[in-house]
Amino acid sequence: MTQKLLEMAGIGKDRLHLAWVSSAEAQRFVDVATNTINTVKQQGKLDSKAAAMRLEAAEMTVSSETIRWLVGKEVKITAKGDVYGRKWDVDKYESILYMELEREYQKNLIFLAIKEGCKSVRDVSDKTELELLRISYLLADLEKTNRVEFTGMENSKPVFAVI
Repeated sequence: MTQKLLEMAGIGKDRLHLAWVSSAEAQRFVDVATNTINTVKQQGKLDSKAAAMRLEAAEMTVSSETIRWLVGKEVKITAKGDVYGRKWDVDKYESILYMELEREYQKNLIFLAIKEGCKSVRDVSDKTELELLRISYLLADLEKTNRVEFTGMENSKPVFAVI
């Protein structure tokens, strides 16, 4: 899931490597470390200033209650079943999880763009590279959850602010 989120954020899923290595597997450790170093070197240095907002949005996303709940329930729902006893297909469940992950990430990105001073949908789009329609749709959700508010009109454009 974290690799998927890093991919959404434009940072690259290959910047995160996870491997289980026993203390008795010295050569395996060397191989994993070497592979990790080579993969990250190939991607080049991460511009932390340019990626700061996307990284913060990703961190907010993995901390969200909805995502934590979905991740926490995956094994139970796919192995034992939901409240009705129906077992979910793992791929179907993960598809829903990834859709929600993308939605939460985009909402957090919009929130941070507004927090940084973007007021209009177009300003947010320029900052986040998200489509105008998607931003408008997610702004409505951010308003419902009292994270942003419509503050008025400027030059016939709706203006928003963080609450």
